[in-house]
This record gives sequence, structure tokens and C-alpha cells, in this order.
Amino acid sequence: MRTILLLLTGILIMGGVLDASGEDLFLGRIVSVDHDTGTLSIFLIEEQSNGGNGKDRASAPLEVTIPPNQLPKHLSPGDTVRIWGDFTGGGTTLSAARLYAPGHGGGANDATGVRRRIGKSRSHHGGRGEGRGHGGR
Repeated sequence: MRTILLLLTGILIMGGVLDASGEDLFLGRIVSVDHDTGTLSIFLIEEQSNGGNGKDRASAPLEVTIPPNQLPKHLSPGDTVRIWGDFTGGGTTLSAARLYAPGHGGGANDATGVRRRIGKSRSHHGGRGEGRGHGGR
């Protein structure tokens, strides 16, 4: 009993000591894109707490770096992007681990085929899902 209590106390203490820094989520509007080097210049968008649309921050554009092979090819100035990453270089550069433009996120990658099968039942046979055992009127 004492061993378990000592072990649990040690786990709790170690859990408080470890600094588990995760990626932060940022929303920004693209100012410029360089597909060759994987850098973007963006204005961060501040979310309003009253549920309204976000506003661009009035400061200078922020530089975002991401490996060029992870940078989506369809990005252009004026697009809004979601960025997961951390600040580097004293808070002047955002190092992105993932970057998505709305409407182009993970939905395009359907590894299990579930989205395709759901869409298949909706889009064929009149668009009401009536085909092949789905019932009809």
C-alpha cells in the first residue's frame, strides 16, 4: 500500500515538473507566399470573444516557416490559413508543423474510404440515398 502511494505521489510530482509544450493554433491572412523556401508572411487574425468575425492585427506581418514539401500548392495572398506551430527566434518567426487553408484541410485525405461511401449513397440514385437497400418512397 505504501509502495503504491509513493509511486502515485512520484508520478504526480514528475507530471508537474515536466514541461509538455504543445503546438499552438493560429489563424492568419496570407500577405505573401514563397513555395520554394516554404515561407509565408501573414497577418495574425484575432478572434473576437462576442462571436463576430476576426480582425487583422494592426502590427507588421509575421514570418511563418514550414518544410516546402508540407506547404499546400494552392495558397495565394489573401487566403486565410490555420497554422499549428510554435514561435522561434525570440517571437519573430512562427515555425509551423501543420498548415491548412479552410476548405482544404484533412477532408481531402480519405484513408479509410468512409467519406467516399457516405457520399456515394447520397450522390447516386437521385441524391436522396435511396439506392441499394436504402429504402425509397
